[in-house]
Amino acid sequence: MLLNFFLQKLYAQEVIDKPVDGTIFDFGIGLGYNIPTGVLADRYGNNLNFSLGGDYITNNNWVFNPEFLYLFGTTIKEDVLAPFRSKEGFLLGDDNQDANVIFKERGLYLGLGIGKIFPFKSNSRSGLKVVVSGGLLQHAIIFADERNSLAQIRAGRHIGYDRLTRGFSTKQTVAYKYLGKDRRLNFEFALDFIQGFTSEVRAINFDTGLPGIKSRLDLLFGFRFIWNIPYYKGGEATVFY
Repeated sequence: MLLNFFLQKLYAQEVIDKPVDGTIFDFGIGLGYNIPTGVLADRYGNNLNFSLGGDYITNNNWVFNPEFLYLFGTTIKEDVLAPFRSKEGFLLGDDNQDANVIFKERGLYLGLGIGKIFPFKSNSRSGLKVVVSGGLLQHAIIFADERNSLAQIRAGRHIGYDRLTRGFSTKQTVAYKYLGKDRRLNFEFALDFIQGFTSEVRAINFDTGLPGIKSRLDLLFGFRFIWNIPYYKGGEATVFY
């Protein structure tokens, strides 16, 4: 009898089912891939994004979502320095050597959204997340001149060629959000749709001598993987033996 008592103590485990109700503060870090369409595809190729954001999730699964996306890419289709190239396609620097200028894309999206999570099970907060947001979209061409030899983009003159563009934007996100009951594994896989109602900021583009485009529709489609760190407020634990 004494042996059976000790064996029961040895194998008995206390299992704590952590609460899933209450409000949740959820911080997220993400990495994604974007595909531009429309007029944006005429200027840039596909790009990557790094995101920071958070969800405030109410007890009824309503979501309030501030978010920042940093866009970066290396494929530039619009050659804004074409008038300065030689017949062979080279850019000649002050020393009459190839300037070797590298073009890059940089941009950002900053917005605030509202949405809801539709759990797949009654005792879970994991499920389909749908968010609609509005904010600011900005993008531009930046230049890397290794020898600083090209006068056209030196000492601030690059602003005449960078095609800096910004404006109001809307974004729709559909995601699968997983919040583990043990609170150790938390992530989401998201699909993003961005519509930017933008205009070019520079008054004159130096390469064309023409004013910047004042009305554009910039479209981006992408997907992201987001790692979440949730903080639960409220709820009561249920203990099973």
